[in-house]
Amino acid sequence: MPESVRQRLAKALERVHAAAVRGIVRSADMNRADRELLQRHGYLVDIVKGWYFLAKPTTAVGESTAWYANYWTFLSVYLENRFGEDYCLSAASSLDVHLGVSMIPHQVVAMSGHGGKTLLDLPHDTSLLAYEERGGISWDVDVVTGLRVMPLALVLCRLPETFFHQRRADAEIALRSLISITELVRLLLSGGSVAAAQRLSGAFRYMGDLEAADEIMDAMKSAGYVCRPVNPFMDHAPLLRQASGRGLSPYAARISALFRSMQEPVEREIASIQQNTELPETYLHHMDDVYVHDAYHSLSIEGYEVTPELIQRIRAGEWDPEHNPGDVRERNAMAARGYLEAFLAVKETLSDILAGQPPVEAIRRDYGVWYRALFSASVQAGILEAHHLAGFRNGPVYIWGSRHVPLPPTAVADAINTFFTHLAELSNPSVRAVLGHFVFTFIHPYMDGNGRMARFLMNAMMASGGHPWTIIRVERRKDYMAALEAASCEGNITPFTRFILEESAVDWGSTA
Repeated sequence: MPESVRQRLAKALERVHAAAVRGIVRSADMNRADRELLQRHGYLVDIVKGWYFLAKPTTAVGESTAWYANYWTFLSVYLENRFGEDYCLSAASSLDVHLGVSMIPHQVVAMSGHGGKTLLDLPHDTSLLAYEERGGISWDVDVVTGLRVMPLALVLCRLPETFFHQRRADAEIALRSLISITELVRLLLSGGSVAAAQRLSGAFRYMGDLEAADEIMDAMKSAGYVCRPVNPFMDHAPLLRQASGRGLSPYAARISALFRSMQEPVEREIASIQQNTELPETYLHHMDDVYVHDAYHSLSIEGYEVTPELIQRIRAGEWDPEHNPGDVRERNAMAARGYLEAFLAVKETLSDILAGQPPVEAIRRDYGVWYRALFSASVQAGILEAHHLAGFRNGPVYIWGSRHVPLPPTAVADAINTFFTHLAELSNPSVRAVLGHFVFTFIHPYMDGNGRMARFLMNAMMASGGHPWTIIRVERRKDYMAALEAASCEGNITPFTRFILEESAVDWGSTA
């Protein structure tokens, strides 16, 4: 009996998966028939000549997310395959790895003691530049997430002054991430690096760490070098506070830097917004009036195929999983049911906020309740497993089409604590709404539901300022995602602020 395509695929996948290294595989490690069969059915995607990554067959041709999910893994496998242990990433690329920079870089630079110079063009406007380092790799190397990188102290010694201008937040986070400056001072002394010593002493002084600044200068002068601190930053004040100290988590530090760098641009954009004085009962009644519109647009943005009729049916109690088997496992109905339960939970929180409870305190207390309400129906129907209600994700997550890769799961709890701390320090409700929405999605604490949770959070902050419930229309999803991308990847919060202001100006009273 002839072997079926399904059987052939299963055997080919088994062989290729065994040959792959963390999902990355070379042509040389699989036979041609397996390669062509898996490519044809979408299980194997080209990276560069002779290299592939394993993918789900549902991955759309030309879609970037699957590549971004494999980006750093490919680099570690490729570099090890080509250079063994005789390579190290450049200072700037090493820093990206040390800090867990969330944006996929356009280019990573590596150096080796052999191999000449190679520029490898990779998918979606990314590349790898590898070149031969004169004298070879003569320093100790750290291995972080499978990549050979310079130790953080050496990175700081090698960063040029322009880096402090162009990537201010990353430079500050690197300085704050350094637990001890002993190794830094040792490197400066052994290399006689006067310019680097002056730059780093000036940088620490700028950030308020006078102890580190003075230690660098005293050590250099004791060795006979003539030095004076030179501030490499071009800004008046640091993004990270002096009280933060050193040894700060780079992920928590990045959340702090986002709030500090984006607060002023948001304040400029919302300067003309006046606080309303809508009564609590009027506000809650308005929420009910716009619920169907809100649920339809919010769920549609996330890709659910829902209609106002389905939402109304569920709201009216006509959704009957007990007697209608079709309702039990219907994904869209589960999402709509979960949205209603979450909306009602948010309404309870808003009642407390409108009664005078501090908004951030109320949201921090209740946002876990909102999240569980979103997915409780899906868990009870058997669509999701119960552990999905536990809370923060325990695995990586990727955003469709975005160069922004959310924080690793181990960093989420720390980042969320920092998020609420900074949110509570903001006094303007509109600023809290914009930054609360953006930074929450930047962290992406859950495997699913982050967008809906961010929009609930945004509206809770809007309510604290008396502003009407804001609905982000599915027709503007492209603009919405582009504005979030500009904030995440370019640090430009202005398009997102303007977008939220435009959507908040829509009068849903006439359509409710």
